[in-house]
Amino acid sequence: MVTDILYLTLERFLRFLPILVAAIVVAKVLRLYISEDKIGTLLKGERRNIMGASLLGLVTPGPLAPYLPLLKVLQVGGLSLSVVAAFITSQTLVGPFRAFLEVDMFGLGFFIFRVAVSFVIAISVGVSFQLLNKHITPKIPSSQKKVNHK
Repeated sequence: MVTDILYLTLERFLRFLPILVAAIVVAKVLRLYISEDKIGTLLKGERRNIMGASLLGLVTPGPLAPYLPLLKVLQVGGLSLSVVAAFITSQTLVGPFRAFLEVDMFGLGFFIFRVAVSFVIAISVGVSFQLLNKHITPKIPSSQKKVNHK
């Protein structure tokens, strides 16, 4: 039984590894070619972005881990942590690949209701994070050093 679990874990990790490497490369390329000003302009309107991030998280396939490096680059470039929290919550609660299994096992009505509730929860997390962030600012580790170009 333990060997079956280890084999399955290793198999899934190896299947997941190329996606993770691709996400890290895309995040680094974005960081090199998109200026912080462009990212800041794109991400104005935090409440609208919370809804957009929640919706994007609903339809984003696969596990969350490959998206984390990209979210970190966007966060360093000015993406609000409340938007990051909304995306992570939504992406974790719903996954399009699970739809087929859930509809088959529990019915379409259950799946639609669960997705709607998950969407509301993700928006609530983003807005709550935004409100709490005004009073409590979490310390975010900086994995990228700012280079002073003079």
